Amino acid sequence: MIWNEIKDLLSRESRNILGVMSGTSADGLELAVVNCSGSGKSMKVKLLEHSSAQFESRFQNEIVRTFNPSFSGVDRVNSMNFQIGIRHAEAIKSFLERTEVKVEAIAYHGQTVYHDPAVHATLQIGEADIVSSETGLPVVFDFRKKDMVFGGEGAPIIPYFDWIYFESGIYAVNLGGIANVTYVAEKLEDVKAFDTGPANCLIDLVAKRHFNMEFDEGGKIAARGSVDSAILDVLVERDRKYFERRPPKSTGREVYNDAFLEGISISSPDNLARTLVRFSVFQLVQSINSYLPLGKRIVVTGGGALNPVMIEDLKQLSGLDVEVPDRTFLQAKEAMGMAVLAQEFFNGVEANVPSVTGARKRVVLGKLALP
Repeated sequence: MIWNEIKDLLSRESRNILGVMSGTSADGLELAVVNCSGSGKSMKVKLLEHSSAQFESRFQNEIVRTFNPSFSGVDRVNSMNFQIGIRHAEAIKSFLERTEVKVEAIAYHGQTVYHDPAVHATLQIGEADIVSSETGLPVVFDFRKKDMVFGGEGAPIIPYFDWIYFESGIYAVNLGGIANVTYVAEKLEDVKAFDTGPANCLIDLVAKRHFNMEFDEGGKIAARGSVDSAILDVLVERDRKYFERRPPKSTGREVYNDAFLEGISISSPDNLARTLVRFSVFQLVQSINSYLPLGKRIVVTGGGALNPVMIEDLKQLSGLDVEVPDRTFLQAKEAMGMAVLAQEFFNGVEANVPSVTGARKRVVLGKLALP
């Protein structure tokens, strides 16, 4: 019976797909039901419903500890694959029970625990078979690996969505745990994108360590502080190797963690938070100026878009108009991107962007878990 249902799903041009995204902050899920119709640049993408699911700090900390190779062995990764799958499935099932929209498939990113483009390897966990079995829906997952098999970085993964959704000449910036930017061109082969360095992940560490807060909500901590130019210089120097590496490139918490801040002497935690905001934005703007064509304006999504200190720095340092969309879209965007990738999976259409990742060819992204 399931193959008849899959055959019917494959035959359609329009599908309602639930995109599910968990970022490097590991603090919860973004869920977006998206109607995707068609394929490629002409695809119509409509957000039907969005929800955020937050995890308690204890579970978030367990996930983050799994990122640390010195602490997390294969036994822990194996166990967390199922634990994360169970928790994600619970959140997804709860959402499906509340929504009145008929969902036909799930696009599931999973939780990245280690990303090592130098050896063309990446690992996202959260067992997709649990999600499919608990929801009774087909689940498309593991979107990054096929690009890496063909020599790509496997990241960033959202530029294909950016190319479909935004007009050409836009810098689409996402300020999650890591900052990334897409330069949207008319032709897919001219699209450029890469991770520029940290956005919120280092600031989150300071908020947790000094204030027992999961993040700097509304930039209130940073707003109390001042930029320490000496510390800023140290941070920029520590990041020089990654900054000077030309795209394609991607990075993550494997680099930007407690070790990155080791030995930094601070006058106050407020000043450190403020300096880290400036550092993240400075590296972003310098990267745009160094590696991308001249664009029209910046559209910002991700949690950093809700930090007015970060947005003001971006306006001042870039000299460009900075647009912050409505809160629903800025939170839902990456989950919407997952839905678009699943739409192209069902269409049998390649959705990686070799000009972004460095892959040798375009390939269909994803695998399928059946209930």
